[in-house]
Amino acid sequence: MSKNITQTIADFASSTRFEDLPADVVDYTKLLILDTLICGLAAGKMERTAMMHRVLEEFGGEEDAVVFGSARRYPAALAGMANAEAMNALDADDTFFTSSHFAAFHVATALAEAERLNASGKDLILAVVLGFDVNARINLASEVIRQNEAGELEWANLQGMGFAAMGSAVTSGVLRKLDREQMRNTLGLVAYAAPNPVFNTTSTRRKHHSFKYANYSGTTFAGVMSAMLAQRGYNAEQTCLDDAAFIRAQGCLASVDELLLEDLGKKWWITETAIKFYPSCRYTHGPIDMLTSLMAEEGLRADDIEQCTIFINPMGYALLFFREPAKSLELDHCAPLSGAFNIPYVMALAALGRRPGPGWYSEESLQDPAVWSLASRFEVAPDEQGQREVVAALGQKIRRFRKTPASIVVRARGVEYRRSTEYVNGDPWSEETLATWEKVSRKFHQFCEDLISSRDIDHLTEQFRGLDGIANFRDEVDLLLVK
Repeated sequence: MSKNITQTIADFASSTRFEDLPADVVDYTKLLILDTLICGLAAGKMERTAMMHRVLEEFGGEEDAVVFGSARRYPAALAGMANAEAMNALDADDTFFTSSHFAAFHVATALAEAERLNASGKDLILAVVLGFDVNARINLASEVIRQNEAGELEWANLQGMGFAAMGSAVTSGVLRKLDREQMRNTLGLVAYAAPNPVFNTTSTRRKHHSFKYANYSGTTFAGVMSAMLAQRGYNAEQTCLDDAAFIRAQGCLASVDELLLEDLGKKWWITETAIKFYPSCRYTHGPIDMLTSLMAEEGLRADDIEQCTIFINPMGYALLFFREPAKSLELDHCAPLSGAFNIPYVMALAALGRRPGPGWYSEESLQDPAVWSLASRFEVAPDEQGQREVVAALGQKIRRFRKTPASIVVRARGVEYRRSTEYVNGDPWSEETLATWEKVSRKFHQFCEDLISSRDIDHLTEQFRGLDGIANFRDEVDLLLVK
């Protein structure tokens, strides 16, 4: 099984056609592309995004593709680099089995390349599906969390998302229509270009730095650059995924080679990524939904809440951010990155009825005494039932779980209320929570109505819903909307 994995994956990526994709995969991919675009557009005016714009100004270059928040276009490789980072800035992008986010790498790359090439919507969709599938398989083959001797969940000490350069390279290569040999060389080149893993401090830090938990810009650029080099004749060893060499180099605890190829071309992993409706860590979404539903059902106001205990997903509780949440956030470009993991803060915003979107991390929100006063009434504890379910899932082949367990105990008006959940809105594993075009359209309005007109929002939504009918992407879709 460990032999010729790299070549097999490259051949799969270079030979698969749009017509090979099931209808449900196409529809969910279109929805995911729009959702990820929303995340990028919404982050167009954030301070860190502006910092990236200043870097791009030093590069200059051909005006191939839109950069969110900028009035001009940039070379596609640079646009993909900048937009991938923006798409993850608000932490509102997808989560694959509540453990990783990588739609941004593929959507940013695909949109930029599709603009540059004036590609068809079908080619754009295919490129996202294939790039996502490659990264999903690498992620599933990587063991990044396990139970230690004390029974606690522990993340790998050395970790990163440089592996996602593989999927970005595939996405770029599909749109560039690389042949079999070029695609094989592309994957080999990624092994040299992908960012290194770093010592993982995510579980012990109290504040995120500029890259948060991954170098989205560098990873995306590495993938696109590898495809560009292969197209111009560069070659490399075609064995980087054989015997898990590349995967181990990316810092995982262990790997399962067979998951790289199992049901290749039959199982499309993109349909198992969850869509998010709040600009915060996925582990906060169940508690937010339970609290807001309780408030609506019982006619509660934010002022009625005396205390709320949040029993959180154990993978979240393994992070110091959740165990000991900060009682304030510094006013700098990292505030949204850290704020997305501060569960009392985001729960307070939701309880106060603040519209989800970039406004959650505005200076006004970050300094609002009412928000922090309410946040002080929230406390966090581990979800013991969730712990058992996670441990059971870690014993399965893919070591992932299709539930997002959490519960809350709220004391309000002298009454104690209890709520629990297994699935969260946007989870693809139940009919009730599955993301729909209506739900994502609502998110688009919530996140972007201060940046884009409602008319343009509705028009873009319909265009992406009919993306497979678009013949020339650059001619037909205007993404230069956020001036």
